[in-house]
Amino acid sequence: MPAPTKKGSVPPKNMYQGVPPPPYGNPQTAKGNQQQQQQQQQPPPPAPPATGGNPPPHDGKHAHHQHAPPPPQHVDPSREKAKGDTDSYYLPKYHPPAPAPGVEIDEDMLEDHVSFLRTVAAFHHYRSQSVAAWEMRKANFLKLQSQHKNVLCIDLDAMFKLYDECICRNSAFFESVCEASLELFMSYWPDGTTIARADIPPPTALDMDKVFSTLRQFVRDWSAEGLPERECVYKPVLDFFEKMYPTRDARSAVKILIPGAGLCRLSVELAYRGFFAQANEFSYHMLIAGHYIQNHCFESKQHVIYPYCDNTCNLVNRLDQFAEVAIPDLCAAEALDDLRDQQLEFGELSMVAGDFTEVYAKEHQQRSWNAVATVFFIDTAHNIIEYLQIIYDLLVPGGYWVNCGPLLYHFADSAEDMSIELSLGELISVAQKIGFAVCCPPSFIDTTYTNNQRSMKQLVYRCAFFVLQRPLDDAAPAVAAATA
Repeated sequence: MPAPTKKGSVPPKNMYQGVPPPPYGNPQTAKGNQQQQQQQQQPPPPAPPATGGNPPPHDGKHAHHQHAPPPPQHVDPSREKAKGDTDSYYLPKYHPPAPAPGVEIDEDMLEDHVSFLRTVAAFHHYRSQSVAAWEMRKANFLKLQSQHKNVLCIDLDAMFKLYDECICRNSAFFESVCEASLELFMSYWPDGTTIARADIPPPTALDMDKVFSTLRQFVRDWSAEGLPERECVYKPVLDFFEKMYPTRDARSAVKILIPGAGLCRLSVELAYRGFFAQANEFSYHMLIAGHYIQNHCFESKQHVIYPYCDNTCNLVNRLDQFAEVAIPDLCAAEALDDLRDQQLEFGELSMVAGDFTEVYAKEHQQRSWNAVATVFFIDTAHNIIEYLQIIYDLLVPGGYWVNCGPLLYHFADSAEDMSIELSLGELISVAQKIGFAVCCPPSFIDTTYTNNQRSMKQLVYRCAFFVLQRPLDDAAPAVAAATA
């Protein structure tokens, strides 16, 4: 995402200028894409986002949510249309314009236009799906026999009124995200689209699952409640870089790549400390939501969301369901102005949209990064050896790979997808054969992921934190030679 701006403030230099829209279309991944699809202030003039590469047929960030409570049962939007409920129909009112007369749209891009707009439709459809679950749950309570109703210690009318209000607040927030998505679409594809609004397919169950998990991702990355999780996995990464580069003035020349950046809190934190930070993400849910939180929030706690209102399991107290969370806890625009008041520079910050293996395997990327920071990312690989080789090739001699995360290989149970699952020990051995030297051996950090700290269910990951280095002498064998 571009560096955050506030009314009247100037973004850092070289932010997304003159970069073409992402070549997302890829016939080879179309099948995989089908299988895996699951009161705001006026914004300042947007800076177009840096882009590149094709998104993969999965959303690595959200795969870690497989142990989270399931979202409400999927509601087919076509049924809502059939009922004539146009207010809850899945299509949002924000739609990119048609191209000007004489302007031709690359047909290879149309599939990606549809994917983007279907994701926006999924955010808009949040209210319909949540209300359907609300109605089902209320109906279930009303089915109780009178003797069972009499022993309930619940004011059903008050409870469901509060539940509905929480859904409305979340829906209003997502509508702001949808409205800002039009700006992001036009920065990718400034000529507009030939896709008609009525041609956007309804969001899938997986699309909706990602919408509900995005609420929790906002909590993790951009709220005070998410601080414990960030302290566990972001702080060791930030501490390492601050220790290795103690002089702030020199950090602007230290280029750090953050693949699988999600909502970009780690990349913003690195830029806040003066580093050159580039985030890479391929999930449209993350790209659209991350664009909003960085470029359309102008003060801390601008929004209040209710990330747990749709979950009725493992509650200790009923009010836990309706816990409110203010976001963002750190307004990037305010942080930028605070640094300027201290005569300090905000580091260069950028976002590249696309598949890590496609964008960063290119020759011009090799030996161009001082560090790669991966948090809850490397287990998104189909072939983790490919990830290791790409990371090694990206680094300049003496560059660092800093990792923190589990090895929950996302395709391990798929019969249709390739999945290479190495143990941690095997991973380190392969990395050394590729050429890495172990700078900091693995240590373990217990942490949750998008966790509801009030819930009776607590899932803990044992994450491996380690630092590997590309040797200064660069006398490392290529992986092809090592495996020949």
